[in-house]
Amino acid sequence: MPDEWIRQWGDPALREVALHVRCVDDLLRRQVARMQERMTAAPGAGLAATQVGLLRRVFVYQMTVESVVDVAVNPRIMASSSERAVFSEGCLSFQSVVVAVERPVAVRVECQDLDGHSRVLDVEGFGASLLQHEIDHLDGILTLDRADPFERRRATTALLDAACDTMRAA
Repeated sequence: MPDEWIRQWGDPALREVALHVRCVDDLLRRQVARMQERMTAAPGAGLAATQVGLLRRVFVYQMTVESVVDVAVNPRIMASSSERAVFSEGCLSFQSVVVAVERPVAVRVECQDLDGHSRVLDVEGFGASLLQHEIDHLDGILTLDRADPFERRRATTALLDAACDTMRAA
């Protein structure tokens, strides 16, 4: 069962475009700490602010189970590889439904940390998929939007079935 504070598929907040963070302050740090707790408890690999109803351009992520939960403030993709691959992406807003999405296999992301310092993240494979997925959330884009028509239908059917199961259980 997903965290009750993480917005689920169908919630209009997931289609909102997050606003640029102008000031990295204590309020943002507290919001990020709560996001890190929710993502870890869920458990997940990434959580965008829009998924918890915050219209701020920030997300938390964890590249591996052993790594610390990190944060990206005002992330943007600066470059991506021409090589593409299909990634099976889960999403904390999609319950247990996984969606196959074709994406560049490597990206360079520019962002800030919680001290306001600039960072550049060069990632490939799962990490590239993860960062692109979270940046999409900040732009109001869901994995369903990136899926081919057959995969979109399959995943949408699974999401509707899961929603019906949740309603029956309530």
